[in-house]
Amino acid sequence: MAKQKMFIRHRLSNRLCHWFIAASGLFTMITGLSFLYPSFGWLGNIAGTPTLARIIHPFTGVAMCVVLVILSVRYYHHNRWNKYDLAWMKNVKHVMTDNEEKIPPVGHYNPGQKMLFRTNLLSGLVLGVTGFIMWQPYFAPNFSPEVVQWAILIHVIAALLMIQSIVVHVWMALWVEGSIPGMLYGKVSRAWLKKHHPMSVEEYEREQP
Repeated sequence: MAKQKMFIRHRLSNRLCHWFIAASGLFTMITGLSFLYPSFGWLGNIAGTPTLARIIHPFTGVAMCVVLVILSVRYYHHNRWNKYDLAWMKNVKHVMTDNEEKIPPVGHYNPGQKMLFRTNLLSGLVLGVTGFIMWQPYFAPNFSPEVVQWAILIHVIAALLMIQSIVVHVWMALWVEGSIPGMLYGKVSRAWLKKHHPMSVEEYEREQP
């Protein structure tokens, strides 16, 4: 059997950014839940003590948001809407039922991935801005109590939105066989591209002959 031609889909620097966001985001999410719900207070022990969790939480949150913006800039050109996306969205029921024969071809990313991209980026920016406003004792004293209260509410909403988006992202990665190895090792086969992102095969072959 001939060896499959492999293409680099995720470069090392981008993979490191992705997994850093995953690790820092998980820590920030867990500690954030410990603040939001009293019954989850024990989750704060992930940092050693709940008090230490409150100290570390904003720093890991800032790190996650900064790297998220960097990665978003690097992947932006792959996430622009194109002429193939509308047909895919009109046939999303076939995507959900895994009816491959009726799924329209897409490029580097499908519209579902592009929407997740925008959701995560928007949520990250909102979390970063509101997080600074409510950050005690550094920045919060510079704002009125009303502004801080609104920032807390918006921060929580953005966090819950990002958590939902991440759950969908993980589900999609597990659902599409080969996605996780692609992000771990950076390479995917031509057959994988042809099946899941056929409109990008020519681009890959041109860039990686």
